[in-house]
Amino acid sequence: MKNDLLGYWVIVGLLILLGCVGILVSAKATDTAMEVFGLVLAAFAVFFSYFAIHRTHR
Repeated sequence: MKNDLLGYWVIVGLLILLGCVGILVSAKATDTAMEVFGLVLAAFAVFFSYFAIHRTHR
């Protein structure tokens, strides 16, 4: 792993944790707005992680 990508992967790791929080928020939601917010947060984390892998492994 190159040293210039280390900060990038740290941010990706934090975003993955944020996606897990989004899944938990969605699972524990009692109203529709929080459920949708959690799912959108989790989907954003998945897409960002996919593009991070795509960007670094070309």
